[in-house]
Amino acid sequence: MCKRYRLAALLLGSILSVGTVSFEPGNGGVMVACAAEEGTPEELGTAFQDEVCSEGENVDTESTMEEQEYQILLRIVEAEAGGEDMIGKMLVAGVVLNRVKSEAFPGSVTEVVYEKSNGTAQFSPTVDGRLDTVSVSADTEQAVTRVLNGEDISQGALYFRSIHCDSGWFDRALSRVCEYGNHIFYTL
Repeated sequence: MCKRYRLAALLLGSILSVGTVSFEPGNGGVMVACAAEEGTPEELGTAFQDEVCSEGENVDTESTMEEQEYQILLRIVEAEAGGEDMIGKMLVAGVVLNRVKSEAFPGSVTEVVYEKSNGTAQFSPTVDGRLDTVSVSADTEQAVTRVLNGEDISQGALYFRSIHCDSGWFDRALSRVCEYGNHIFYTL
């Protein structure tokens, strides 16, 4: 799985440095990348998919992540993005996993989800009880599986907020990555 993330980061990093990236919901929620003189989006997507799939079809979540961690990831995605489509759910899952990989955050899903900064919970469902009461949908399971399989469309996002919340700190302290569904995503 680590090799898949490295490949995705290398490929997307080189594309992002010379081209553009957009979401195409009609394309199964896949991020489409265009790089100047590097190939069409279809060629790039096919090359990326062929490389990732050559290692195996799917990641066995039980061998890559403890069951408890996996269940917390499913539950936080459902609690935060249960009303979103596949892309919205994948974006939220991407933020959690990006935090796990970042040295600026704790190193496990459980620690990331339950982290408090200056006494404030990073994910409100840990405080209001939604995390413990959600029923995880098949769509959420599929979204999390896709992200665990290396399909990171979050562009490195480490934060998100509801479009209905005050942007104050987010817009002052962070770089906006994208807006999708009911959330706006940010990175450092």
